[in-house]
Amino acid sequence: MNNMIETAIEIMGKTYQISCPESEINSLHCAAQYLEEKMRLMRESGVLSFDRIAMITALNITHQLLLLEQKKNERTLMINQRLTELKNKIDNALALSIPRELQSAD
Repeated sequence: MNNMIETAIEIMGKTYQISCPESEINSLHCAAQYLEEKMRLMRESGVLSFDRIAMITALNITHQLLLLEQKKNERTLMINQRLTELKNKIDNALALSIPRELQSAD
């Protein structure tokens, strides 16, 4: 089991203490850095309220995540369809070759 530890992250000048599994500390800090960058870009675009910056940034990141999940699901479906097609081709080829093998054994 992963040990939970406290770590500090800073986003837009505010420090937050976060409990996190020890094995995920680096990922948490990378996520915080990514969020910081996106929020700073939003602030530079003219949005001044911290709450508004946070909400718009969260919506943008969520939208990106959902698009990636949709693309992943579409690719998975295409791969599964292709695998089914290949399996059917192999099954058909085997079905055709079995009678020939039986005929040659006679």
